[in-house]
Amino acid sequence: MRVELIDWTGKGTGDPWYAAALLIFTKNTRVTMKTSALDEITSWDEEKKTEELRYMSRTIPSSWEFVDYTFVVSDVTRAFTHQVVRTRTGSYAQQNLSVQVAKEFDARVGPSISDDPALSQLYEDCVKNIQRTYDDLVKLGAKVEDARGLLPTNILNNIVIKWDLRTCCETFRKRASSERGHGEYHEVIALMKRAILEVHPWAIIFLERGADLASREAYELISRVEGKELRMNLSKAVDEIMTRGD
Repeated sequence: MRVELIDWTGKGTGDPWYAAALLIFTKNTRVTMKTSALDEITSWDEEKKTEELRYMSRTIPSSWEFVDYTFVVSDVTRAFTHQVVRTRTGSYAQQNLSVQVAKEFDARVGPSISDDPALSQLYEDCVKNIQRTYDDLVKLGAKVEDARGLLPTNILNNIVIKWDLRTCCETFRKRASSERGHGEYHEVIALMKRAILEVHPWAIIFLERGADLASREAYELISRVEGKELRMNLSKAVDEIMTRGD
C-alpha cells in the first residue's frame, strides 16, 4: 500500500501557509470581498494566522472546502475502493478492469486467513484457480468486461482521490477508528493525514480538533466492549453525534 500526495492548494507557490491564508480570506468575505484582502492576510505572521485558524476550526466548516488535496493511492483492494467512493464529496479516477487485462493479479489476504496456514493455502489455491480461468476466458475470446466478473474483491489496484479539507476532516473522523470501516481504510487515512501535515503543518488544527480526539477515544473504548452487535450500535451512536458537529 502506498499513498502519495501529488497536488494540493498552494503547491505551486512554495508557501505552506498560502492555503491557510486562502482559508482565512474565504471566511472573512462575510465582512469584505476585496481581493486585496488575500494579499494582506498572506502578509500576516504565523502566530496571527494560527489564531484565526483555531477560531475557524470551531465554526461553520463551509470555507474549508476551498483547500484541496489529490492523492494517488496504490496497491489497495477493490474492497477498499468500493468503500472510499461512497464519500460523495470527492472526485475519483480508478483503474478500469473492464478494459485492462488483469495479468498475474495480486489479491490481499485478510489477517484471519493469513495467520492460519491451512486457510492461507485454501485461499491461495482458489486465487490461482481464478487466475487460470480468467486467463483462459480472455484467451478464448471473452470480453475483458465479462471475464472480470471472476476477479476477487481483494484484487489490488490503484485510485486517485481528490478531497477538500472539509471532506478530509469529516472522513478521517468517521473512518479512522470505527470498526465499521474496512481495516485497510484506517491505514490509508493515517498515510493521507501524514501526507497533508508534511505540506500543511498548520492543518493539524483542523485534523486534531477536540471533537475529533474525543470521537477517537470513544471508538477506542467501544473496541473493548464485548459483543459485536453492541459495539456496532455504540459506534453508530458516536457517528450520529459527530455528524451533528462539535
